[in-house]
Amino acid sequence: MNESPYHLFSKYGEKDSIYPKSVLEKNDFYRSWKPYLFASGFYDFILGKESYFEFQNKISTLAEEPNGVSLALSCMVEVNVAGGILLHSKYPNPGSHFVWDAFLGVTPPIILSVGVSEPGFEGKIKKLQSSVVSGKLTGIKSFVTNGGEANFVFWVTKSENENPVYIVPIPKESNFPYVILKESFHTDFTPHVSHLKIQVKDLPLEAESLLIEDYGELGMELRLKELCSLVSLLIGKTKVLSTIDSDLNRERNKLIQWRESFLQGFEGNPTKEMLLEGFPYPILPLLLSVTKYYQLEKPEDLKTIDPDWQLFVWEDSLTKYLTQLKKRSQSP
Repeated sequence: MNESPYHLFSKYGEKDSIYPKSVLEKNDFYRSWKPYLFASGFYDFILGKESYFEFQNKISTLAEEPNGVSLALSCMVEVNVAGGILLHSKYPNPGSHFVWDAFLGVTPPIILSVGVSEPGFEGKIKKLQSSVVSGKLTGIKSFVTNGGEANFVFWVTKSENENPVYIVPIPKESNFPYVILKESFHTDFTPHVSHLKIQVKDLPLEAESLLIEDYGELGMELRLKELCSLVSLLIGKTKVLSTIDSDLNRERNKLIQWRESFLQGFEGNPTKEMLLEGFPYPILPLLLSVTKYYQLEKPEDLKTIDPDWQLFVWEDSLTKYLTQLKKRSQSP
C-alpha cells in the first residue's frame, strides 16, 4: 500500500510501528486512533480550516484501509453529528466550551456521541420519551454510535413541541447511581465501531448542560450529512475492486465525479437545503456493479461477502421519508 498522510493503517503490525497496538481491541478502537486522525487533519473541517469536500476526500481515503470503514464511520459520525450539533449550539466556536476539546487534539482524547434512537420511536423525533424535569434526566437511548468509548452523549429529549439537547457525561461504572442500564455492543457490520444502550432515571444535570433548544429541523440536516458521507465511504471501500473490474471502475469514477460536482462548491457548513438538492445520493449503480462482480442477485446479499456492505443498503424511516419528500417535490 502506498503511503500517504491518510493511509494510517499502512504500517500497523510492523515491528516498532508507532501506530496503536489496540487497533483490534474493539473497546478502545476509535480512541486509540484519534491522535493520529487529529495529526492528519481529519477534524480540520469542523474547526473551519477546510471545506466539507476536503473532509469527504479524507474519510474516503481512510475507507480504503483494512478496518478503515469502521474508523471512517466513527470519525464521520463524530464530526457530522456531534460536531454539527456544536456548530448550531450556544457554543458554535472552537474552544468556546470544553467539549470542543474532542476536536482539538487534547490528551487523553475526548469522544463525543449523540443519542437520538429510543425503543419504539420509529425514527420519528416527536415520539421521543426522554425528558428533563427539574434538572434531572430520565430516559433511554438504544443505539448511541461511538457510545461504548464516548465520554459524553448529546442526549436528545422531548419537551412539549421541542427537542432540547443536553450534554450528559457517560458514567464509567454500569452500577452508577441513577443508571438503570448501561450496555456496550457491536454490530456485524463496521464491527470495530462501539455502540451504547443506556437508561437513566432522575440523573442530575449540570446547570449549563443545555446545548440547543430544539433538535427538530437540525436532525434532518445531520442525517443528510451522514448519508452524503456514505458516498465517500463507498468510494473508498471499492478502491481495490475498481482495479480489478472495468465496469465497476467506470461506475466508481462516475460517483467520484458526481461528488466533486456536488460538493466542491459548498462553502462552510452545508445546510439542509443544499444537501437536499443532491438527494437521494447516487450510490446504487456502483452497488449494483459490486453485486454483479460477486455474482449475487441483489445488493442486500453483499453482506454475505463482507458485513460492512450492509452499511450502504440499510434504510431507516427518515431515509425513506426523505426519498418520498424529494419525489413529491419533483412531481409536476
